[in-house]
Amino acid sequence: MLRRRPEYLTGILLLVLLAGRSTLAQDDLLDQIKQNSKDTAQPSGDIAPDTQSAVDPLGTKKAKSPIQARIGTLTLSNGKKYEGRIWTTLATPLRVWLEGEKRYNDIDLNLVKTINVIVDAAGLEDDWRWLKEGSDKKIYSGKKYPNVSLRYKFVLVNDQVVEGTVVAPMYVYDGVKTHPYALYKKFKGTLGQSMDDVIYIKSVSLRGNPVVDQEKNYTTRLPLIMD
Repeated sequence: MLRRRPEYLTGILLLVLLAGRSTLAQDDLLDQIKQNSKDTAQPSGDIAPDTQSAVDPLGTKKAKSPIQARIGTLTLSNGKKYEGRIWTTLATPLRVWLEGEKRYNDIDLNLVKTINVIVDAAGLEDDWRWLKEGSDKKIYSGKKYPNVSLRYKFVLVNDQVVEGTVVAPMYVYDGVKTHPYALYKKFKGTLGQSMDDVIYIKSVSLRGNPVVDQEKNYTTRLPLIMD
């Protein structure tokens, strides 16, 4: 009979303990999603799902968006809307900084129902530059640039609300083209731009049942940052 060394058992115990310290109670939410997804293998919506390996074994048909994408609507600060399949970096949760608690909260996109921007500050700032290399004096260039500070309100599928700052890419495929955007903590425009020139994500609304890997063991996933 194979005997396990104490160091091996200690390592297993450490992984189990760390897995239980996830910053969100995601297990219950993901169980709810898995239950919902039994009736719907793909997200609901008008856009057809991506090509699967079973029907395209040679990979000759290039998919426009990953199968993990959610159906929804992405609205920009200028009022423009995109409807289609929405996703962020694959296999990476949204890392939300909770300022009041001084910690991060990792949120899987599958748990999100809506995202709404909160503008903490916005305005034109003076552009100051060093007088010359090595100088300790700055001079005003006479130009301004827009600067916006943002945080986000996340409403999860169980109506839990999380507010904080995050930096993450956000893609939307409208059936024709993939549009790349991002969630920002701070958005700094270029010199000479006005506030109207600053375009950022205003809201994201996700609907339908997300696709969940039924074989994946979510209960043993470790947080990206541990206390």
